[in-house]
Amino acid sequence: MERNSMDSDSSIADALSRLSCVAVLDPKKMGGAPAWQCSWSKDGRLIASCHGAPDSCIRIWKHQENEEMSDADQGNQSNTAAPKWVLAATLSDVHTRTVRSVAFSPCGKTPVLASASFDGTVCIWEHFGDNTSSGEDPAQQAAGGWECTAQLGGHENEVKCVTWNDTGTLLATCGR
Repeated sequence: MERNSMDSDSSIADALSRLSCVAVLDPKKMGGAPAWQCSWSKDGRLIASCHGAPDSCIRIWKHQENEEMSDADQGNQSNTAAPKWVLAATLSDVHTRTVRSVAFSPCGKTPVLASASFDGTVCIWEHFGDNTSSGEDPAQQAAGGWECTAQLGGHENEVKCVTWNDTGTLLATCGR
């Protein structure tokens, strides 16, 4: 059976008409660095964005339901029914150049994130909880319970993309 290109075009147009902006992440918390890519966590409650100079890092944004928001946040939000995304963690001091790609693993209860950088490395980040003590150094506090558990080498130059397979057991990377 041959597909009619008109049917395909109309279904694409129909799908596009239903898209809407979920949120605009706070540009004041971006540090002037462009975001190269974003990735959703499996449960949809986290977004990871990766950035380049002047502040090469990964930012983890967390979705907060209205009941999780403080009174100050609720008062500052024009539409309290809209979702609120807050900066939960800034992962830095591991990659030494622009972080070009991020990808959440599609499996597991604990979030795992892979990142690829122009420094030629791929990092695996695991989330061990939101608990931070006041005795930690500022970088550990900013990491919000995330820790780089592996740094993979092997690329001779920049790593431009990272992605997991459907089961989260394999990681593919590409570079220059």
